[in-house]
Amino acid sequence: MTIATPSNQASDQVRWLQVWGLASVQGAMTLTWIAYAIYLPQFIEQVFGYPTSQAQQFAALILVIENVIAVIVEPLFGGLSDRWQRWYSTRMPFIIAAAIASTALFIGLPCVVIFGGANEITRLILLSLAILWAIVMATFRSPVMCLLGIFAGATKLPQAGSVLTLVGSFVASIRPLGTKFILSLGAPATFTIASIVLLASVAGLRSAMTHIPKNLNPELEKQESLPIRDCLSNLAIVLFVGAAIGLGMRLLMGDVLPRTIKSDITGFTGLSFELLMGTALISQGFIALFTGRISKLIDNKHLMIISLGCVAAGLGLLSAGYGAIASIIIILFMLTCLSTVNNGMIAFALTMVPKSLSGLTVGMFFGGLSGAIAVFGYLVPKPAEMISTPNVILLTAIAFLAAGVGIALGERITGKLIAE
Repeated sequence: MTIATPSNQASDQVRWLQVWGLASVQGAMTLTWIAYAIYLPQFIEQVFGYPTSQAQQFAALILVIENVIAVIVEPLFGGLSDRWQRWYSTRMPFIIAAAIASTALFIGLPCVVIFGGANEITRLILLSLAILWAIVMATFRSPVMCLLGIFAGATKLPQAGSVLTLVGSFVASIRPLGTKFILSLGAPATFTIASIVLLASVAGLRSAMTHIPKNLNPELEKQESLPIRDCLSNLAIVLFVGAAIGLGMRLLMGDVLPRTIKSDITGFTGLSFELLMGTALISQGFIALFTGRISKLIDNKHLMIISLGCVAAGLGLLSAGYGAIASIIIILFMLTCLSTVNNGMIAFALTMVPKSLSGLTVGMFFGGLSGAIAVFGYLVPKPAEMISTPNVILLTAIAFLAAGVGIALGERITGKLIAE
């Protein structure tokens, strides 16, 4: 079994045109999920006749169910895309078909609400369509994201990943900064725009792929057999690290950071929570470009372990309550470290297995991430009310430290395999 290393990469350069095309697809997928999360409670409220609070709780339950389904779907279709790659020397037809199907289902959601009315059939169709759309979206995330492995050499993967972090952070900032604007557009316009952006981004990525000379396109290389049994321990570690990072990010960005901003920083700066949260996300995107350059100097796994430890240390400092200015400095420090983790996540997964299993390993990572979010969302649906801030900070630190331990174990295993 050959693990992807700098020495066996066809090229150690970064194909920036293709990386930006991949980032646009990731950003478009994030945009559709933002629109979906914003409007789903409204759809439920209209079709089921629930009050707002109950509709939001039901929408949260649906999202948990969709994350549970993704735990199975992500690795399954990531592995299927590996076979498709082996048979047809490309994943793009698989990706394009899934993107078209997801777009059709996505546009169907507001259509069902508008034309269906509030009745049992419409309720059943809405729930079925929402879950089916989430399944289709999960089918092509792993096949798309594993393409990063053919756009950059092993040592340049985190630097290429910094572009994904930049675009992802900018699009994610739309949620706190642009929710009112999205609601003002209305569901039909929002879902249509998001669908067009997704299809256009996939078309752009397909076009960018054609600019790779055939003699330099790693997709056309003969792929080795699929040694899944030989990689079970590697894949298990990838799953564990994905779950730990997913839980840590969910707690940090969904609880710790919002609580700190609301309690310490909004009053100090006089700025709204939405503006500060959006600024934090945008800052993380810009910081990612800087940390991506650092990754050229330090091994990605080592850098991720250090960064995860620094995030945990920053959480410890944050819990001490040194005041608003100290909180701002600590948050910027943690965002810097977190951007390094974001840059290196896919690179970590890709370098844990042979290239012939790239879709499967990325699917395992995202499956673990979705699973952690689903389990936490089910067990603790309202952490702000059920877990105190010190306990949330402690749980977040434990999650990030656990991820660091998992990466260290992964490095040890891959190091032995390469030595053999």
